Amino acid sequence: MAEAVSKPSREMTLLSIVTGVAVGACMNMGICYAGLQIGFTIVGSSVAAILGFGILRGLLRRGTILEVNIFQTVGSCVNTVNAGIIFTVPVMFLMGRQTEINYPALILATVGGALLGVAVIIPFRKQIIDYERLRFPDGTAVAAILKSPGAGVHKAVLLLTGIAVGALAAALTRIHVGAGTEPLLPAAYNVGQWLGIPAAFRLVFATSLLSFGAGYIAGRPGLAILYGTILNYWILIPVCLLLGWLPESHRGVTLRSLGYAEADWFARAFADFTSRLVGIGMILGGAVAGVLVAVPALRSALAGLRTSAQGGRLEEMPMGVLKGVLVLGVVLLALGAKLAGGAAVGWPTAVLLALVAGLWLWIAGLVVAQCTGRTNWSPLSGLALLGIAMMLGIMGTSDRFVVPAVTLGAATCVATSMCADMIADLKTGYLVGARPVRQQVAQMCTCWIGPGIALATVILLWKAYAFGPDQAKVLHERRMTAGPAEQDGGGVAPGSLGLPAGVPNLPAPQAGALEAAIRIVQSGDVPLGKYLTGASIGLLISLLVSPGLGVMVGLSMYLPSQYMFAFGLGGCIQILVSRLRGARFAEDQGVPIAAGFIVGDALVGVAHAMYKVGSAL
Repeated sequence: MAEAVSKPSREMTLLSIVTGVAVGACMNMGICYAGLQIGFTIVGSSVAAILGFGILRGLLRRGTILEVNIFQTVGSCVNTVNAGIIFTVPVMFLMGRQTEINYPALILATVGGALLGVAVIIPFRKQIIDYERLRFPDGTAVAAILKSPGAGVHKAVLLLTGIAVGALAAALTRIHVGAGTEPLLPAAYNVGQWLGIPAAFRLVFATSLLSFGAGYIAGRPGLAILYGTILNYWILIPVCLLLGWLPESHRGVTLRSLGYAEADWFARAFADFTSRLVGIGMILGGAVAGVLVAVPALRSALAGLRTSAQGGRLEEMPMGVLKGVLVLGVVLLALGAKLAGGAAVGWPTAVLLALVAGLWLWIAGLVVAQCTGRTNWSPLSGLALLGIAMMLGIMGTSDRFVVPAVTLGAATCVATSMCADMIADLKTGYLVGARPVRQQVAQMCTCWIGPGIALATVILLWKAYAFGPDQAKVLHERRMTAGPAEQDGGGVAPGSLGLPAGVPNLPAPQAGALEAAIRIVQSGDVPLGKYLTGASIGLLISLLVSPGLGVMVGLSMYLPSQYMFAFGLGGCIQILVSRLRGARFAEDQGVPIAAGFIVGDALVGVAHAMYKVGSAL
């Protein structure tokens, strides 16, 4: 009897924390790669929960449900900060300022952001979860996995199968036979050309099980991200070509004259002068709408915070500890701002930046927590843009302030993503009967690990492949400066995007949009008409339809279409499987395999980058 009672009490163990950190580190690297490719990240809690059952229960035969919950809490905590890094840090590489980056400052600031993200959301747990009872779709799904321990081991087998298939497909797109440049598996299929559809109507599917798997997991709600893709590639571009609504430099291109070979070039150019500008406006409008929608909830949360402070609950981390972490986080932000800015940023300015960033991440974190609790979509990228704009507004728009502004922007973005992850994990714990304080301690003790891993992955991928809208150009310039041997070895795969054979397309669309916004602000030539049009649309969509939807539509306006169509195909397959075999089958059997596709594809990309950089040393 004593043994039966003691088993469920095993929760926060060294084994669950160490294995959770290891799995979270691998997921962090893989999802960094995925985010640079498709433009957004996936939540890793479900994958971590499945792996937790596979490792703790399947292999070690000892994990309790609560122990697996700590495992997934730690794993998703180490992983989730990648969104904050890849949405912001790559912009410094795209702007040619990688030599100006102060990496210790960046680590200090992002670790401070991670600590603040955990600390600011904990006091609102009871209001958001116990009283408001928001659904938190991902947190609820993870709880369902944890409540079915036998199925968890079976799902781990399916996950590993998906990883193997995803890794194999990714490897085949990089393996070339003999001296030829064509891979065993083409990087993309131009279905529009096969069907004879005019080149202006882009219909290209990337050979990306990563995108397909992400679409399957998102399901019907995820198809919303296709709205912006369809709006841009099937409506805006054809209409502008038909009516001649183009800049003077592109007036010679018409709907009839645009060929398949030039379609990708024109789509990138169109993004520069239209779709990216409207999309950024929609993201900003959606972010503002998210703040407005969350105002009543913020008031309730503050009222609940005052009540909980008077009650002195033992289930939460002590308020004195949280206050100490808040002070430490702000100090790290100030140190990061000062070190990143050097002589250009004085201590008074650094402290002011840290205080403003701390206040902003508190507001943004609560907004994102509310949005993910309702829809699983969040205006994270729009809030990141607004945060960096605030930093530049305080310091000025000179080139010397870009690095410190982006450094603090990365910290606030990390904090915001950490808020969303923490509150979703606490929702999972609430549903499975875990003690909140143990999850809070586990996440507080491990949240500092992820930023360094994500940053190292970004540096690795830059050195191996480069990234961004001008990825092919950067790699070409590298080959030209490397000498004849490198120039001869960099063939271009037929049907690719002009990249050397075996090099994955990593357009880093979020960082590309941020770069464009910064350059426009610096130039003073702001296209207010396009920004305001997009902002109005994003605001209305988010207020009238769903919070966060305006951000997703704006984002997909400039995401790479070949990955978005593969994403949409995955979502359609999920709907079809649900109708034919039932929603339970599509969830229990399909989601682990789809998650494996993502992990396998992404880890092959990271492993190949490690090999490429290592062989060049």
